[in-house]
Amino acid sequence: MTTTGVMRPGHIQVRALDLDESVRFYTRVLGLIETGRDSSGRVYLKAWDERDHHSVVLREADSAGMDYIGFKVRDRATLERL
Repeated sequence: MTTTGVMRPGHIQVRALDLDESVRFYTRVLGLIETGRDSSGRVYLKAWDERDHHSVVLREADSAGMDYIGFKVRDRATLERL
């Protein structure tokens, strides 16, 4: 069964083995825009047409992978159904 109201992936945090190389890939190959960095070393990125500050967070780690992913939903009722 498909749940309607899920619009798109909204936020993801990726663990990168080489942060600088990952930033180069996400910006130069995928075309994302770096919107900031924090004191923990995380890098925030977004696509050119996004209204949000960021949708991708990269952080350096000892193992590659994903920490979490969030999805944009149409409304609170959709969220409650999930």
